[in-house]
Amino acid sequence: MQRGIEYAKDEERIDNIRISKGQIFATVQGTAPTPYRVKINFETISEENWNKIINELTNKTLNLINLLEGVLPEEIVNIFEKSGFSLFPDASKEFNADCSCPDKAIPCKHIAAVILYISLVIDYNPFVLLELLGKTKDEILKDLNLNLTRKDESKPIEEKTENEINFEKNIKFSFNVPKIHFSELSKKKETIESLTKIGFQLKKPGKIIETLENLGIPAKLENPKAFENVFKSIYRVVTSELYKTSMQIEKN
Repeated sequence: MQRGIEYAKDEERIDNIRISKGQIFATVQGTAPTPYRVKINFETISEENWNKIINELTNKTLNLINLLEGVLPEEIVNIFEKSGFSLFPDASKEFNADCSCPDKAIPCKHIAAVILYISLVIDYNPFVLLELLGKTKDEILKDLNLNLTRKDESKPIEEKTENEINFEKNIKFSFNVPKIHFSELSKKKETIESLTKIGFQLKKPGKIIETLENLGIPAKLENPKAFENVFKSIYRVVTSELYKTSMQIEKN
């Protein structure tokens, strides 16, 4: 394992890494001129059991957001364990792995190096673990989307009151803005000057999102905290990029 750690630290030793359902493949450069081929196999979860797990994950929106951000919440680990599966291989059991090197030990230093390297990758992309168990990231998100759609469709449609129907019918007439022809405006010099002096300022984004603070969270959300976290993340990215662009334009 110690030699495997040294191999994992050497970026030039491990190459051709391919992660697929139930298997990790990689080549590891050892003492021989030709790299050794390493295969590590994992037992995948059946489609039936995956459906049960996906149903549980559908109700854990906030944890899924953490997963997409590269964090593996303990609650998701618990969902798999309650379903009778572990996200991580059982250390007490023998690894289902092989290497083309002469060393017949399991794991040899080449297998150990690949395992240690992948463990670092998982820290940044937990979906690797889920793919090894039989589902890619895209498949999981697609299944979750289908579950959420079915869930929304199963909800009873609330009947609108007569007042709400009348309001929607007349909403387009609720704006009372007078129309003034431009020729009328042009008679007043001060009016034209004021129209050409319209400007705005962009403030550097801060920690507090005033828009969200002012508007508040929409009512009747299934998971308001998850919505707030996603909204804040999107808002910060958009406002930061807008501010950077505006500063660049101002310099030019």
